[in-house]
Amino acid sequence: MSFKVFLGKYSTFSNNHPFLDIFLSSFLTFLIFQASHFNAFISNCWVIIQNYLYLWRTKLEEFIKMKKITIAIDGFSSCGKSTMAKDLAKEVGYIYIDSGAMYRAVTLYSIENGIFNGNTIDTEKLKQDIKNIRISFKLNPETGRPDTHLNGVNVESKIRSMEVSSKVSPISALDFVREAMVAQQQVMGKEKGIVMDGRDIGTTVFPDAELKIFVTASPEIRAQRRYDELKAKGQKASFDEILENVKQRDYMDQHREVSPLRKAEDALLLDNTNLTIEQQKKWLFEQFNKITG
Repeated sequence: MSFKVFLGKYSTFSNNHPFLDIFLSSFLTFLIFQASHFNAFISNCWVIIQNYLYLWRTKLEEFIKMKKITIAIDGFSSCGKSTMAKDLAKEVGYIYIDSGAMYRAVTLYSIENGIFNGNTIDTEKLKQDIKNIRISFKLNPETGRPDTHLNGVNVESKIRSMEVSSKVSPISALDFVREAMVAQQQVMGKEKGIVMDGRDIGTTVFPDAELKIFVTASPEIRAQRRYDELKAKGQKASFDEILENVKQRDYMDQHREVSPLRKAEDALLLDNTNLTIEQQKKWLFEQFNKITG
């Protein structure tokens, strides 16, 4: 086709120039050829960019993971360890694991399944059942905090009862119970970015934790906190009974044969007897920022 015909009335070309038609046809072919190569070039560039983006994202994820730490908070009962750990985990976007709740859940299971006969534990039955006891934590949308689940059932309220509190120490002292719970805890914390509180987190569960804190307070202050907590939930409570329970648990936790309660050599000591919650939070964030900043 002549370019004069192709361009219509806008053409100023003469039909007496056949070589011009040939030149323009060849030039158009050249442009089409170059365009196809340009598309291939752009496509190759995009592949290269995607590869670099993937490598950059991978390195960034590795860096972020490397910056994540494990935080172990140990200490005596009713020191506010769980509240402290939950608040910190929420603020920094870490996963909170309440190891004490796990032993309480095993205690609740033992109470409900005839493993307790008075204060005597049927250790053989519990040893057989322990492999079927699974503890998990699921976020409660109403409180914004994780609830404890025993084999899929929410038991957060039940495990905080005085009945469970009075029986949890002998259960948690059993070596096979601790072995099973520690194994579950270590699986939960394998990816770092967790806050876990309990009695032996910094000494047994995560001895390599980057930040370890040991919390203490006077028995009377701890009993009062526990008393106030139960009353706020509408549960019956006796201050004297709670104080005696606190002292008994302290003794049993510190003198049990398996993973006794003690401060790790590299743990920071926090006595919160006279601290407000805000003062405690400020101190904790300062320690966290020293490690991750």
